[in-house]
Amino acid sequence: VLKSAHFMKVEEHTALVKELVAGLKAMPKEDFKGKKIITSGIILDDKGLLEVFEANNMAIVADDIAQETRQFRTLIPEGGSALERMAQWWADVEGCSLAYDPAKLRGKMVVEDAKKLGADGVVYALMKFCDPEEYDYPIFKKDMEGAGVPHLFIEIEQGTTSIEQIRTRIQTFAEILA
Repeated sequence: VLKSAHFMKVEEHTALVKELVAGLKAMPKEDFKGKKIITSGIILDDKGLLEVFEANNMAIVADDIAQETRQFRTLIPEGGSALERMAQWWADVEGCSLAYDPAKLRGKMVVEDAKKLGADGVVYALMKFCDPEEYDYPIFKKDMEGAGVPHLFIEIEQGTTSIEQIRTRIQTFAEILA
């Protein structure tokens, strides 16, 4: 849904999102009995990987994915030119390995979300060869461990064809959370 916003005309996308929201509201409320997780990373849109979560009775209740909801966490300020507003927005972004974040708040922000949403665990999806993500992981891990939030580190590639190792790690994580 979010990715399509970058490629569709605003009117078409808005109409489809409204249709989707109406359809979701019309569905009966599901009493999910599985494990609730939060995902964190740059991108996590591999259909096969998402199916592995589902097969292991895990539901993503929130995400801290740069390509997904993280980009909407910081509001764009009003006033000034579009370029000035965009620059100020980027300067205001916190908790993102790709932005200047001297306080390294990402782990703390995810811990807060996990507690607020009653998440059972967190999956940190590191995009292979992404140095900023690699540098942030030890701090993120320390925050998770300090708060007692179970977490799983997986290394992904865009366009991954084989996810068997990741499948095994997610299955093991699901068993740990059970």
